[in-house]
This record gives sequence, C-alpha cells and structure tokens, in this order.
Amino acid sequence: MDLTDAVNIMLWAGLCHDGSPGYALWHLYPPGMANILRLFFRGEGFDEGAGDFIHSQRIYVTPPMHQRIYEKYGVKPTVVRQRPGEAVFIPAGWAHQVRDRHFIFFLFFKKKSYIASLGWQ
Repeated sequence: MDLTDAVNIMLWAGLCHDGSPGYALWHLYPPGMANILRLFFRGEGFDEGAGDFIHSQRIYVTPPMHQRIYEKYGVKPTVVRQRPGEAVFIPAGWAHQVRDRHFIFFLFFKKKSYIASLGWQ
C-alpha cells in the first residue's frame, strides 16, 4: 500500500511456458479493506514480528486465501490482468499485490520519479 498514487506501465513481456503472452496479475483492495486484511492475516496465523502485514510485503494472497477472505468478510479484490502496453493506476492507500506471469519489464511512476523494474516468474 503506497502513500501516493502510482502508475505502472508494462513495456514488454515474454511468453509463458505454454506459449501464451506474459502478463501481470494485480489484486487491488480499496482503503477500507486494509484492516479486514490485517484481521484475516492474524486469523491465518501470520506473525506480525516483521512489521505491518501489508507494508512489509511479506504475504502473497493466494487464490484459496482470496476465497476464504470472501467467505469470511464478503470482500473481493479488483483483479487486473495487465498486458504489454497497458498501464495500471494504483490510487494512494489501496492495498495491492502483483504477480508476474513470466518475464516482464515495467516502468513505475510515483510522484515525479520513475523506476524501471524487471520481473521474473
């Protein structure tokens, strides 16, 4: 979860192992869901010793975990499948995670700076 808005642009993606185009899979939770996520993580037995569950970026919420969050709290993330040439806007305060589905090249824009990032899956 970031304190400022961010734009993430996928510049390039390799092919997945099955030959399909690579992509990034985003899960976005609006600001009001952060405390529900923290409550869920505590209930799942995750340790808070390394800092805040969301800010420390130690936990990747898997599909079964998404299902349990929905069943227990009625919360579902916004899911975005990003392809090369597409931009994803992350509003400030939104908890989010991204998983690269093969080799990709991103550009991240936050405030007035940019960061190039390589991902590998």
